Amino acid sequence: MKISEVIRYYRKNENLTQEQVANYLNISAPAVNKWENGISYPDITLLPPLARVLKIDVNTLLAFNEELTDIEVKKLTKEVGEMASKEGFQKAFEKASDLIKQYPSCDELTFMISTVLRIHLLAPEIEDKDKYERKIIAWLELVAASGKEKTASMAKLDLSAIYRNKKEYEKAQEVLDKIPEVTVDKKIQQAILLESRGKIHEAYGIYETKLRENGHETITVLSLIINQLYKEKKFSEAEEYIERAKKVIEVFDLGAYHKYQLELSLAIEKQDKEKAIEMIINMVNEASSMDDPMKSKLYKHKKFNVTNSWSKDKYESLVKRVLKKRNDIDFVKNDFRIKFLLE
Repeated sequence: MKISEVIRYYRKNENLTQEQVANYLNISAPAVNKWENGISYPDITLLPPLARVLKIDVNTLLAFNEELTDIEVKKLTKEVGEMASKEGFQKAFEKASDLIKQYPSCDELTFMISTVLRIHLLAPEIEDKDKYERKIIAWLELVAASGKEKTASMAKLDLSAIYRNKKEYEKAQEVLDKIPEVTVDKKIQQAILLESRGKIHEAYGIYETKLRENGHETITVLSLIINQLYKEKKFSEAEEYIERAKKVIEVFDLGAYHKYQLELSLAIEKQDKEKAIEMIINMVNEASSMDDPMKSKLYKHKKFNVTNSWSKDKYESLVKRVLKKRNDIDFVKNDFRIKFLLE
């Protein structure tokens, strides 16, 4: 972590402007701006008062933590998610806050932890959700202001979605407008270059990664269209798109679980109890098919970010936990088949 990032993070954490910091230290605001942009550094005589203004010690100001590796980020994020599931949201949130304070310059960690907490915040039993959401928004805003373009853009996407859900449409559009348009995708050219140099296995890996990404993106877009058709009560058209989406899932080997998930959405819209029950049972029975891409010949050269595959029982347990928390299937939860399945 650079000292410029330490100053920027803790200044914003204390809700101070650059001008306020400058006034406390009896220097100019442009000087603080240069510190935060890495153009210059604070004079050694200013370090103790600067640390006091930021409410940290000089050791934190100077002896900052090193960047975390991707594996470390994923491990810490997973721990937060597991704590939310087992010990409750409050404890997970406290752990997340401690980690972000410990690694304030690791934008990837802040972003991933915020994403995991947002998912768990959907649980209906959590009280005072606004308080947690405000803090998550503050974390995402810090990441969105960072110099790491990819991570900052992902944070901006999340912020835009949050503001949209809160019906703050102008704010959502403002954040969205700040995301740079990506006009060049170098992955294919990289794969061709690797192929030319005889690194065939690596080239296959890039091609297969791109293939899987395209499959997921296609399903995401089709799902959005299907949801829009639901809103317009155009169920016959929605069914046509579901059939197309199911074919995409088969072509890209994304797993039968996702097909049943699509059909369940239609059953919920129509309040078709028998169909919903059938799809819920199928989703539990086919839960392990979420693992299908890792077993598919389409992706045999791709390296997946997992150390080992889950057991069938673990996938089923995960799906059951998710289904228990869903309010949109309350109309079938009293059916003996669903009670037996989920218990």
